[in-house]
Amino acid sequence: MIRRLLAALLFMAAVIFLARWGDRLHLIAAGLAVAVGLALALGVAALRSRSTRPEWEGDVDGEDAAAGDALLRDGLFGVALGACGLALTAAIYSYALPPFYPLLIGDCPQLVPKLAIYEEAQAWSRAVALIDDRLSRPIDRACRAELAERKARDLIEWSKTLSPEQAQVKLQEAERWAEENNLPNYRAIAQLTRQQLEPTPTPRLVTPTAPPRPTPRALPAGTTAQLSGIDAAYFPPTIFAYLRVLDGAGQPVTGLAASDIRVLDDGKPVSDFSLASFSQSPAPISAALVVDCSGSMAGQPLAAARAGARAFVDLLGPKDAVELIGFSDKAQVLQSWTGDRAAIGQSLDLLTAKDWTALWDALWLAGGDLAGRPGRKVVVVLSDGGDNRSQHTREEVADQARRAGLGLFVIGLRSEEYDGAALQALVQSVGGRYAEAAGPDELESYYREMAGTIRNEYRLALTLSRPPDHGTHRLRVELGGPRPLAIEQTYQDP
Repeated sequence: MIRRLLAALLFMAAVIFLARWGDRLHLIAAGLAVAVGLALALGVAALRSRSTRPEWEGDVDGEDAAAGDALLRDGLFGVALGACGLALTAAIYSYALPPFYPLLIGDCPQLVPKLAIYEEAQAWSRAVALIDDRLSRPIDRACRAELAERKARDLIEWSKTLSPEQAQVKLQEAERWAEENNLPNYRAIAQLTRQQLEPTPTPRLVTPTAPPRPTPRALPAGTTAQLSGIDAAYFPPTIFAYLRVLDGAGQPVTGLAASDIRVLDDGKPVSDFSLASFSQSPAPISAALVVDCSGSMAGQPLAAARAGARAFVDLLGPKDAVELIGFSDKAQVLQSWTGDRAAIGQSLDLLTAKDWTALWDALWLAGGDLAGRPGRKVVVVLSDGGDNRSQHTREEVADQARRAGLGLFVIGLRSEEYDGAALQALVQSVGGRYAEAAGPDELESYYREMAGTIRNEYRLALTLSRPPDHGTHRLRVELGGPRPLAIEQTYQDP
C-alpha cells in the first residue's frame, strides 16, 4: 500500500509540475485531494487489518507473487490512484474552492478597479458604501488593510466636496476610522483639515457672489468631433465617453473644459460630469496591439510593422499597458498585459510571417482580453489582407467591441487581398479611427499618429441618476458655442 501511495503522489506531482498548477489555489486543491486520498487509504487499511486473509498482509498481493510483478502492479495501481487524485483536484478547484476565494486569495483585484472608477468620478458615497459592504463579510488580511486605507482617504476627499458643517462630520468619521485601523497619517490629515474648517473670529464683511458659469468657447472653423467609444461597464452610476475633437487642419483641439460641453442622455441634461484629456493622464490606457503576420507580410512589411509597433509603445505613458496578438491562420497572444517596454520588444521579434489571415478571430480575442481592463481600452490593428480563416464574423466583433466600450484604431496596408471597406465599416460601427498606408515605409508614421490620437482624446466621466434597464440609450454631446457642434451615439446598458 505504501508503494502505491508513493507512486500516486509522484505521478500527481509530475503532472502538476508539467501543467504549471503552481498557483496557490491549485496547490490548495491538490493538498485537499491528497488529504481525502490518505483518509480513504487509511480507512481501507483499517478494514484490511481486520481480515485474516494472508494476501492483505505487508505490501504485496500474495506471498507467492514475484517481487518484480508486485512492483509493476503497485506502480500501475499508483498511477491510477494519482489520476483519480488529479481528477479530484480539478473538481475541488472548479467547484469547491470558488465560494472561499475571498478568504484564500482576496477579492481586492476585482474590487480595486471599480473603486478607482468611483474615485475618479468623485462618487465618494458609492466608493465608501462599496468598501463598507465588503468589509462586513469575511475578507483576507491584506485586502482588509488596503480597503481600510482607501476608506480613510475617500472620506477625506469626500469632505472636500461638502459644506463646512457636513465636511466636519466626514472628517470626524475619518479620524475615528483611522484610529480604529491604526492609520496615523490619515488621522493627522483629517485632524488638520478639520481644524482648517473651524470658523475664525474675524467677521466676513462681504459675502462674495458665486462667479457666473463660463460661456462655452467658440471652436475653430472646420472643427469636427467624434465619439470614439462609450464604456458602460461601470454603470451604475458612471459611464465613460471618449471624445476626439479636430480642427479644420486635422490637428487636435486642446484645452477644452467642462464648461465648453453640454451632455444629454436620452434627451435629458446631465449635470454631473467631468472632462479630462489623456495627455493629463486621467486613467491608464490598455492597448491591444494586433499585428497581421500572414504570409503576405513576409519581409519588409513585417519589419516595418515591428518598428511601428515599437514607436507606438514608446509614446505611451508609464501607467499604460500593452498586449501583443499576432495572427495568421489563427490568433495567438505573444505577450500578455505589461508595461515593460523591453518585454514587448522581445515579443515583437516572435512575429513570423506564414499561412492565412484570421483577422476577425484576432479582433475577437483582443476584445475579450480588453473587456475587464480598467481605463481606456483600445485595439490597434495592422492588416494587409482580407479575412479568410476566422470562426467569428465582423458583426460578432462589432457587437463585442460595443459592449466592452472599446475604441478600434485600424492601420491598413494596401495589397491585392486587402479588404479596406470591411475594416472601415467596422470602425464606423464601433468608434475609433481608420488609416490606410500605401506601402510599408508609411507604417511607422501611422502608428505614431494613432498613439497621438489616443493620447489627445478627451474622457467624459458621466454620473447618471437613472437606474439601469439593459436597454439602448442615446448620448448627445454639444461642444462650443454659440452654435454648438453636436454629436450623438447609441450605447447599451450592461
